[in-house]
Amino acid sequence: MPVRKVRSPEERARTRAFALTIFGFFAVLAVLDLLITGLTDPPAAVPDLVMDENTGVPPVPTNADFPYDRTHNVIAIVLLGGLGLAGLLVCLRELIKKGDWLPLCASIGTVIIVVPEVFLDVIGMVYYPVDDADNAFTLFGRQMGWFIVAGWFGAGAFAVTMLKILLTRPTAKQVWIMLGFTGLSYTIFEELLVGSNGIYHYYGNQPMWWNELPIWWTPCNTIGCALLPAAFAYRYQHHLKGWKASAMLVAVPASVGGVYALIGMPSWIVVNGDYNWFLTELAGLSTWALGIGLIAVIMNLFLGYQPFDPESRPWDLSENADTDVPSARSETVGV
Repeated sequence: MPVRKVRSPEERARTRAFALTIFGFFAVLAVLDLLITGLTDPPAAVPDLVMDENTGVPPVPTNADFPYDRTHNVIAIVLLGGLGLAGLLVCLRELIKKGDWLPLCASIGTVIIVVPEVFLDVIGMVYYPVDDADNAFTLFGRQMGWFIVAGWFGAGAFAVTMLKILLTRPTAKQVWIMLGFTGLSYTIFEELLVGSNGIYHYYGNQPMWWNELPIWWTPCNTIGCALLPAAFAYRYQHHLKGWKASAMLVAVPASVGGVYALIGMPSWIVVNGDYNWFLTELAGLSTWALGIGLIAVIMNLFLGYQPFDPESRPWDLSENADTDVPSARSETVGV
């Protein structure tokens, strides 16, 4: 049975204070969202919202709405491919020096996200302008260019970096800060890509459409591509040795799909409909609220944190067998 530990008044006080800080962040986000979306319109290039008579959802755009730009696609492929290659070389170095396959398989696993990505784009309403000379694969009737392959290859750097940092056993506060930095990086990254035009575009009734990127996507990508795969790898690092590390080839894309299904549903519903402004933004903010809750669950369930105690640290799995952790962990009483 877990060892029960009564938390000191000081621990309970700092936990409440930090939880209020997280709530304060969400409150500021909500106010900013209602102000920005209430006073501005979606990007001018986005077609007006209409509902298809047959499907009852916004119709898929065409290249007439969003023209393909070869130059921008090539530049993005080179830059993102270069980022992914740099991350891959670091992982190969780990493999050669330590015989550790885990970072390499986590990095390669992000490339396989291109499969659930198509589904997410269909239901989340993302359009990639097409060109006959730029056709990596077609799935669900959607032609996908080489940019999306290079994009997720580059995103492998985020997942591997998250895993490397978790292995240093940072405090819960440091993990939350790291997630904030990762989410901000994703947002800036996508703002630049979407704003460059001709690569990919959002359409439909997107909530939290502050500029080019509807930022309800930010927690989905941050948790699905970075936190959950890294937490899974950390939790089961003693099992994921040698060829068993190939489980990450399934775990990484499954993490993305699962996170979107869990926290993205409210936003998916309004994206595919014609809802009023307030309900639309409420759905986007619900995705953020669910995301914050999911982060706390992942930190506790996979890593052993008390997620709102800023000084809490994860289980130390460096020497203990993975199967020993649940019986050795403390069950904390009091909030």
